[in-house]
Amino acid sequence: MSEKIEQLVAMRLNTYFKAQPMTPALTELKTELATDLNEAANDKVKAGQEPEAAVAEAFSDFGDINELIQQVNAENGTAQDLHGHHIVVDDAGVSIDDGNTLKINHDGVSINHGAIKADEHGLKIGKLVMDESGINYDGEPVMQPDFGDPVQPLNLAGEYQDNLRLVNEQRFAAAEINDLSIAYRSATVKVLPTVGGEDEIIVREYMKPNNTAYYAHTSQQGSALSIEQGKVPFLIPLRVHVQIHVPANYTGDLKLASKSGSVLLAGLKQLQVVNLRITSGSCRVDSVAATAMSADIISGSLRLSQVRVTDQFGMLVKSGRIKLASVQAGQFTVNATSGSIQGIDVTGSGSWTAHSGSIKLAMKQLTGDLNLNAHSGSIKLAMPLDASYRYQLESHSGRVTSPAQAVKEHVADGYQAGYVGPTAQYLINGRVHSGSIKLY
Repeated sequence: MSEKIEQLVAMRLNTYFKAQPMTPALTELKTELATDLNEAANDKVKAGQEPEAAVAEAFSDFGDINELIQQVNAENGTAQDLHGHHIVVDDAGVSIDDGNTLKINHDGVSINHGAIKADEHGLKIGKLVMDESGINYDGEPVMQPDFGDPVQPLNLAGEYQDNLRLVNEQRFAAAEINDLSIAYRSATVKVLPTVGGEDEIIVREYMKPNNTAYYAHTSQQGSALSIEQGKVPFLIPLRVHVQIHVPANYTGDLKLASKSGSVLLAGLKQLQVVNLRITSGSCRVDSVAATAMSADIISGSLRLSQVRVTDQFGMLVKSGRIKLASVQAGQFTVNATSGSIQGIDVTGSGSWTAHSGSIKLAMKQLTGDLNLNAHSGSIKLAMPLDASYRYQLESHSGRVTSPAQAVKEHVADGYQAGYVGPTAQYLINGRVHSGSIKLY
């Protein structure tokens, strides 16, 4: 018998049996078919046909193999017994002992009556549950999920040091200024408290190579001071570090724009209105207080630590990233489009919206109603374990999860409402379309 014929027959037979549970009856049928088809094909080769044509004609002459398989299954069943266990393999998955010993399907995996279970909710091993909330044992409350790195204190003194040569210094009387505007295209910019005096705004530029054409353009009109980066050469590699020293008691407005460099704003705690615009660069705001603040982030990143905004704090994120740690505002208004927002120890209220972006927040304190909206993005909100609040969560096609300790007043398809704690005062209102929202 030709070895090539055997290979061709086996390959064709496998296409008929690959989706079938190989019960003893089907195993026997496959063996018989292989023997008969090999003999028929070898006879045709002896008659002068090529092996491929001989095998094809042998299968054609035999008839409908699928129909034969169905008939054998109907007569003998699709289940098999192995070492005393009842095993079923079909389109729905795998089942042993009617799913009590093992069940594998689109919902997940369950072993030994669910003693070990893995599905979209996480992993359960006895009383131990591991999911996106963390680890829960025997129903004990889980710790708040980690939505960010711990707050690291800023070494403000070290930020005044620089390894480039100081090439340009300009000074302005701070008492005359209440509107400060800073714009750099490609530089490392630091806005820091003035050291050794409270009466001047100082612009210090450290640069390599040194060319007066690259120096900042400054302009003062009345109480407004504008600082803008000078010429940026096209081919010459230019390194620019700038320190803008502002008196710690400065109580005016501040506008800060950066396109592709890095920015640090730190140590100023009496600002009025702060406006940040970051494009493809990075910005860090640390130990800053203001009456109002706005941040427009386009493909850039913004990191806020120890920031307090008395009134409105607005953030617009487009394909960028914002991280908050110990940030407080009277009212947040946040909109993320293809961007991400992540925060820990956040205090305040307001509106957070994600369009194909994500918002992950761990609140320190809720000071008013909170509105959360997601279209094709996701929202995860963690509240303190001792917090009291009401909630309404609704989803069109995404998943909604409320806290385990919540008193659920109304549960329907895609809707949950209830409260947490004995003195619920503020409302958390969550709406999602094709994303998910989880309230911890």
